Amino acid sequence: MNTEILQQTGLNKSEVKVYLTLLELGSSTTGPIMDHAKVSSSKIYGVMSRLMEKGLVSSMIKSKTKYYQASSPESLLNYVDEKANELNKQKEQIKKLIPELKLKQKLSENKQEAQVYLGWKGIINAFSFMLESLKQGEDYIAFAQTSREEESKHVKLFFAQYQHKREQKKLHVKLIADMPQKNVFNSEPYSKFKNFDVKYIGNCPPGIVISQNHIFVSTFEPSPVGVVISSKEIADSFRKYFYKEWERAKN
Repeated sequence: MNTEILQQTGLNKSEVKVYLTLLELGSSTTGPIMDHAKVSSSKIYGVMSRLMEKGLVSSMIKSKTKYYQASSPESLLNYVDEKANELNKQKEQIKKLIPELKLKQKLSENKQEAQVYLGWKGIINAFSFMLESLKQGEDYIAFAQTSREEESKHVKLFFAQYQHKREQKKLHVKLIADMPQKNVFNSEPYSKFKNFDVKYIGNCPPGIVISQNHIFVSTFEPSPVGVVISSKEIADSFRKYFYKEWERAKN
């Protein structure tokens, strides 16, 4: 039997073992349960207490001895339903908190700080942060990664997925790249991107995204790493530089 699904509902290994043991033994004292489930005497009463709180085990007294019995397997559904209801309540409470949390985030925007992101998960989080800071319909401006990185299958797949999110926000992507990268951006998947304009210059500074009061500098090779610098002055400086280069860049 695959018991991992039971652990995914929030039961630990000992609780799963004890519950399954009780289903097999029926009504039982702790001795046979410990032997069968391989649970120590120091843990058994804690496990029983938690299972009873979850409605998966009940107890009774027979001849001054305490016996335990597993609830019907259907009780697992009730347990999962209760957890789902709790999560929904928590979700609604968090929704109410979001405006206040965003206000706190807004108050911190003028603070200058830098955050380092490592690995693909870190890079994805950083790109998502830059995307979320833009309002619908704004320009998404960036200096492209190096030609070698843009040609990577992994990178192409990432930007294909990322472009879908940019299109959902109706962002107009303006990208400046090195002259030799023209062949890269004229090929798929980039050639099929909507609201996606690329211009070319010589000696393009690679891997820089400018968004609101943030700039994101990244590289994907040899391993993904990026730094988000939050500073209005620095972001404004890079933005001014980008649009100056955009005016002189060639299609």
